[in-house]
This record gives sequence, C-alpha cells and structure tokens, in this order.
Amino acid sequence: MNLYDQFNDRFEFVLAVSEQERHQVYRLRYQIYTREFGHEMPGDPQRCLEYDAFDQSALHCLVRRRDTGEAVACIRVIYPGRDHGILASMPIESNAAGYFVNPLLTPCNLPRRLVCEVSRAAILGKYRKKRATDDHWWAAESGFPSSEQDYKVASLLGVSVYLASTVMIGLLDRQHAFALMEPRLARLLRRFGLNFLQIGAEQQFNGIRAAYYVDQHRARENLKDELARFYSRIAHSLAGQFRQNFRSRPRAIALGR
Repeated sequence: MNLYDQFNDRFEFVLAVSEQERHQVYRLRYQIYTREFGHEMPGDPQRCLEYDAFDQSALHCLVRRRDTGEAVACIRVIYPGRDHGILASMPIESNAAGYFVNPLLTPCNLPRRLVCEVSRAAILGKYRKKRATDDHWWAAESGFPSSEQDYKVASLLGVSVYLASTVMIGLLDRQHAFALMEPRLARLLRRFGLNFLQIGAEQQFNGIRAAYYVDQHRARENLKDELARFYSRIAHSLAGQFRQNFRSRPRAIALGR
C-alpha cells in the first residue's frame, strides 16, 4: 500500500458547510494560528474561534481523521461576489498591494467572476512534526502519529489541502487563483507538480511571503501519476459533497450571490 492509500485510510476530506463544521474550522485555525504560532488574529478569542469577514464568501474544506473525527487541517477558497464592500474584494488585493510584479496576472486585470483566493491553510502541530523532546508524547495522546511511517503519511497533509483547494476552485467555476504564501511552501508544492507562479515580490506578512498565481485549468498538467490519482480521489469526494449540498444553487455559489 503506497503513502497515498495509507493517507486515505487515515483521513477524509469534508466540505465545511454546516455551522458546526465551520466552527470546527474556526477552532482549528485558532489553535494553530493563535496558540501554536502566537499570531494576533481576528475572530472571537473568548470562544477560541478564528474567523474574518471573508469567511462569509468562502468555501471551506476540513481534513479529519476517520477513526476519531479530529479536525487536523483546513483550507478555504474565497470567491469575490458582485456586491460592494469587503465581500467584493479578496484579502490579497490589500495585503499584497504594491508588491505585484506581473501586471497581466493581478486580480484587477482578470474577469471578476473567474478569480478567487486560496488562504488559511493550516495543519495541526502534532501532524506537522514530531515533538523533539519526547518521541512518544503524541502517541500517548492519540496513537497516531507515533512512528516514522506515520509521519511520512501525515507529511502529505500539506500538499493534500492545496489539492483540495484546486478541486474547490473548479467546483466554484473559477479559473484564476491567487495565494499569499511562503516561498518555501511554493517550492515544496512544485516538487509534487503543483506549480504556483510567483507574481509578487517577497514581503513581511506573518513571516516572509509572496503573491502566487495558479491557473486551475492547467493545475493538473504536471502532477505525477500517483499524485494525479490522489487528486482524482479527492475530487470525487468533494464533488459529491458539493452536489449534495448545493445541487439547487451551484451557480449562485459560484458567482458569489
């Protein structure tokens, strides 16, 4: 059984549609961004929730453990609508203003109904790396991950959430996706064949980051065979959930109405 099959046995991809599922996303983000990284983030810290206004115009995905239901990773795709105000924009348009270096690939120069932004990718700390001081600390808590092989499986969480975001971009009928990410993350994703093109100069934003772009219509072209099959499995799962939840109004979702 290869790593992708082992990953599928351990984890599932869930579109966070209900209020309960969205709160799982917000709690997970609070745990990671505020408690683990110490960032000051918007939301409701009294309830341990991290969220912002853009969550109203976003499709969210959770990665959960199949055995316990624990939320271990998440990502969102923001799709700007036609309304005036904040929901008609994307965070990257203000956060990376003045740093864009490719005038042809900026949100303002592309059809509004086809642009989106990938953001808030987050992975729970115990799945990102082993606890250096005690190899068995995490195992005592949950039983997984507890071995080198377990961590190899968990190491796929990073690329898996970006594959899921690529699927969601297609479900929303968007094509042009932007992301403000660390250059080292972009290099890692490129090793898997998921090529984000740097279109912005490096800047300080919760660490060194830069604006990147990917064309969803071409995102699968360079995926290695095993990863392409993994992508197809994610796509099958999320597409089924999307049809089930939005079958009566998928175009309205896609157009941000």
